Amino acid sequence: MVLNVSDVVSHRRDQIGNLTELLENSPTKQALVKAVYFGKRRFKSVVALADKMAITPKRVTEIGKPLVGLFFGQQKIRENGKSVTAYVKYDSVQQNLKKILQLSNDKKKRSTYHNKTNPKITIRTIKVRVLFTPKTASISIDEVREFDKTKKIKAIPPAMSPARLPEAAIKKGLIRLLGEYADPKDWGGELNDIFTTRMTVRGKRRRAAFALKGPAKTGPLVPGKMGKNGDQISRLFKSPAQVFFVQYEGEIKESVIDLMSKLAYAKAAIEHEVFYGIIDLKDTYRLRLAYPKTFRASTV
Repeated sequence: MVLNVSDVVSHRRDQIGNLTELLENSPTKQALVKAVYFGKRRFKSVVALADKMAITPKRVTEIGKPLVGLFFGQQKIRENGKSVTAYVKYDSVQQNLKKILQLSNDKKKRSTYHNKTNPKITIRTIKVRVLFTPKTASISIDEVREFDKTKKIKAIPPAMSPARLPEAAIKKGLIRLLGEYADPKDWGGELNDIFTTRMTVRGKRRRAAFALKGPAKTGPLVPGKMGKNGDQISRLFKSPAQVFFVQYEGEIKESVIDLMSKLAYAKAAIEHEVFYGIIDLKDTYRLRLAYPKTFRASTV
C-alpha cells in the first residue's frame, strides 16, 4: 500500500523549505531522489535504483530511510518474479523537485527563500513629523510679574526674624500674590502645594505649580528629602502646568535643579514650552522684604 503523507507539509513554500533541508550538503541523498524521479515510471525497485547508482541495494535503503514518507513512498512490488521493496513518487514532490534541488545546492538562494520557519522581515523607516520643538527655560522670581517688587530689593540680610517662616505662611503669601483665593489642604498624594492659572511669565498668563518645603526640613534640600518616597518633584511635574517652582527657605542643591530640568524637557513635549525655577533662602527673603505684610508668621 502506498503511504502518502505529503499533507504533513501541506503549505507549498514550507514543504519546499523542509525538503530542501534534507538534501543540503548531501549528494548521495540528492542522487537517490533524482534516480527515483527520473523517467516516467511511478515505481522503482531498490534493486533497479542500486544498479543505476552503482551501489548495493542495502546502501540504497540506508540512504532512503530518512527520505521515505517525505520524498517518496515505500511498498512491495513484484519484479522478475520476486517481491522487492520499491520507492513510489509523490506528485507534490515531483512538481517542486526542480526548485528543491536548486535550493539544496545554492546557499545564497536558501538564505533568501522565505517561509514560516524563515520568515521575510521587512524593516520600514517611519518618519514622524514633529509639529513643534519642545522648549524649556530656567527662570527666577524676577521673571514673574506678580513678584515684580522683588526687583527693587538689592540688600539681603544674612538672617531675618524669624529665620524661617512656617510653610503655611509661605503658602498663604504666594496665594495672595498670585490672586488666588482657595487654600487647598495638604495631603499625601497631592501633585503640588499650589496651583494657579494666574501667573504671568514673559508677558503671558500661564498655569503654574509650586512644591513648598517648610522648616520641618533642615540642611540642604535634595530630591530625597522631598516627599515620603522622594518623588515630590516627579509628582509636581504631573500637574497640568507650564511653570514649576520649588520653594525652600534654605539651600537648594543642584541635584534638585538637574531633576527639574529633565522633567521639564519631558513635559515640554506636551506643553510646547515649560519654565522651571527655584525659590531658595535669598529669594524667599526677597519676597518677604518686598511684601512684608503678605509674608508674616502671624498670617497662618
